[in-house]
Amino acid sequence: MSLQFILGNSGSGKSRYAYEKIIGESMKNPEENFLVIVPEQFTMQTQKELVSLHPKKGILNIDVQSFQRLAYHVFEEVGADRRTVLEETGKNLLLRKVAIEQQDRLRVLRGNLKKIGYITEMKSMISELTQYDITSEQLDEMIRYAENKPGIFYKLQDIQVLYEAFREKRKGKYITSEEILGLLCDVAEQSRMLQGSRILLDGFTGFTPVQQKLLKKLLKLADRVTVTITIDAGENFWKTGGMHELFYLSRKTIRI
Repeated sequence: MSLQFILGNSGSGKSRYAYEKIIGESMKNPEENFLVIVPEQFTMQTQKELVSLHPKKGILNIDVQSFQRLAYHVFEEVGADRRTVLEETGKNLLLRKVAIEQQDRLRVLRGNLKKIGYITEMKSMISELTQYDITSEQLDEMIRYAENKPGIFYKLQDIQVLYEAFREKRKGKYITSEEILGLLCDVAEQSRMLQGSRILLDGFTGFTPVQQKLLKKLLKLADRVTVTITIDAGENFWKTGGMHELFYLSRKTIRI
């Protein structure tokens, strides 16, 4: 297990260097598995770039994946969770049903549920809570912290009611896209594809808590994990700094 950072300014050639390196290693080690993980919208472009850079114009032992595609491949390999994945429309419909059932418990949000787009906003809120791995206990803590701020206090209580009811309603039947990486963490050790692989993560500005949790798993399973990070060469990589600073997320990612 090893971790490598490739640091540099935007446009300095980090990705090109990383791609050429992984292509060279894949040619020397045709029996080994190489994974390039990029944001979903960059998968096709990355595949095209790797093929164009490869001397033989083929990437037989290099897989280009997004986090979600990687999860589906591992699930297929190990025979994991078979629950239906709720798309955005499905989440909206299920949340609307939950909101109607729980409306007597809602103190602030009840009057807004019939407004156009409000369910969609609540769905986005629940998706973020899931994506950032926020538990009911953490919501309880937020509610206690807001006791002297009635506006926030009652809104948080309503959000918790909808969040818990939504999770209970789909329990055992459906799974949301935000939960997929959490499930991948649970079964990653069963995957032969990940064992001893060499992984490159490119094109990310930072990682959510659930992605960080997966990365910790990958560091234990993979032979090497390489991460490209955009940051000015003159920056102090280990400085904490404020959230308003340009390379705050880059420095945070390095520290994690």
